[in-house]
Amino acid sequence: MLLDWVDATAAVVTINRPAKRNACNQAAWRGLGSIFDELGREGRARIVVLTGAGGHFCAGDDIIDAGRARADPAAAALYAADLQAAFDAVVKAPFPVVAAIPGYAIGGGLSLAMCCDFRVGGPASSLGVPAAKLGFTYPLAQCARLMSLVGLSWARRIMFSGERIDAVTAQRIGLLDALSEGDLVEAAIAFAAGMRDSAPLTIAASKRIFNALATGEPERHAAEIEAFTRRIENSEDLREGARAFAEKRRPRFTGR
Repeated sequence: MLLDWVDATAAVVTINRPAKRNACNQAAWRGLGSIFDELGREGRARIVVLTGAGGHFCAGDDIIDAGRARADPAAAALYAADLQAAFDAVVKAPFPVVAAIPGYAIGGGLSLAMCCDFRVGGPASSLGVPAAKLGFTYPLAQCARLMSLVGLSWARRIMFSGERIDAVTAQRIGLLDALSEGDLVEAAIAFAAGMRDSAPLTIAASKRIFNALATGEPERHAAEIEAFTRRIENSEDLREGARAFAEKRRPRFTGR
């Protein structure tokens, strides 16, 4: 994994396994989770772009590495935990995460892209879930995310056929938020530009709410969301927002 700062508040995380079309082994999933956990703790980032090296986003699991792990129940459980921890770190990141998808986002790669808040693609973007062609079941949470993005009929179509979706179709059905023929990292940063001055605590709370709704679990997360809402009600950012409104100036939020 590579981490680069574009400027003081925008970072780019790159999956760096181009020879494998950025299919991730266990070490890569661990590295991805660690980077996002650290970015969340640090509090510096206002937006983060997640992309892949060498012309692809992520082709899912490294089949060889995953196959070795699944041959042993204990190793399989650890592999699954590391994979889920990586997804959770992206989902729970307190800042907007934009996936820049230059090529493949397949299987677990599409799952990862859907864990991001937004997805920007290009002419070569290709998205899909080959579960039905490989004989395994796509996880419940990821099916819920897919359905929340594209609706029930298209989610069924994607899952039942296992076919890849091109960029134009993906945008039309809601799987991609924007298309660009230029540099996709730059396009992703531009897409989120208007979010960089927004109140970080509000964004973090909104993410919790939308993530709970996307996976059909609002009741499960109700207490956590309520606690975060109370934190915002007593925050300096809320007071700064009120001052800025009264003084007719742009607020200067600090995330506190």
